[in-house]
Amino acid sequence: MAAAIKQEPRDSAWREICDLGLQQYVADLDAHSFCVIPPEIANPNGLADRMLEALLDIAEQRNGERPNMETGATHANQPNMLFGAKNDRFGRDELKDQTPAVAPNIPEASDSPFGDRMHSIFFEDEVFGDALMNPSLLAIVTYMLGYSAVLSNMGCWMKGPNKSNFPLHTDAGGMPSPLPTMSYTAQCTYLLTDFTFENGATAIVPGSHKWCRNPVGRERDLSLNEQAIPIEGKAGSLVVWPGNAWHAAYNRTTPGLRVSVTVYFCRPFMRPLEDFIGRVPQEMIDKYGPRLAMVLQQGCVPGYASQGDRISGTARAEQVIDAFESEAGLGGLRDKDDQFH
Repeated sequence: MAAAIKQEPRDSAWREICDLGLQQYVADLDAHSFCVIPPEIANPNGLADRMLEALLDIAEQRNGERPNMETGATHANQPNMLFGAKNDRFGRDELKDQTPAVAPNIPEASDSPFGDRMHSIFFEDEVFGDALMNPSLLAIVTYMLGYSAVLSNMGCWMKGPNKSNFPLHTDAGGMPSPLPTMSYTAQCTYLLTDFTFENGATAIVPGSHKWCRNPVGRERDLSLNEQAIPIEGKAGSLVVWPGNAWHAAYNRTTPGLRVSVTVYFCRPFMRPLEDFIGRVPQEMIDKYGPRLAMVLQQGCVPGYASQGDRISGTARAEQVIDAFESEAGLGGLRDKDDQFH
């Protein structure tokens, strides 16, 4: 019997794109810095509705109040945790120094430009496992980062009516310009409600991922940047952009809530925002297979404090990688430089 021929990982990744009919969305991503995959592809089995219901329950459990989807009053003009006097992470003072006084939408400490952020939701409901293992999402991420990509974090944004835009930025994690030409991160956002300009859609500057630098000064002021456009899409859509892309968010001027789930990926040599190593139940791996273990960092060697830790951690990671390679019929991930393209 002839030995099975292992696929080259890059060829296999493109075959997944073609099998799922995602070629046009990959072309949009490469040309325009983002793509919007419609609900008929990205929303199997009512995924968006199931996530929204789960998130409303989680928010009520955590905050003691169920989010008001009709008016958004529970999330309107919330205190700004990023632009306060002691935490000017996104440069409110810099914008004020370099922007004319007449320019609107410089975030104030009393007005949140993004609403409420819920972290660490993955283990709260099994629907988030379905969201992570969505074939369309994984195919796009693999195209961008390779099969070794890992989940950095999964979270939820709920935004009600507010006054301020969110400034333009990249997801480079504080990396100074110039930024790498290849993708180091991939942001995948499930739209659980319709995204329009009026209801506070994400903004993006098309083609900005090719510039390989962070926006500075007045470039960060969304109200002054004429190149920025809203990313609009129906509930159930999946929006994807690379970390280099300049993006922001418009303020919401209509009643109700804008709800999304962000699934943020990085390369395995980067430090993820959320630590999944050693936290994934075996029954979850049994349900979704070895790919889940890879995506949830189980194929990464954790930080170690001794020679023994290093050896045992490497052995565990290699077992996970071997299981995934065997299931997927791929050549060795550790032997192919193109896995980390």
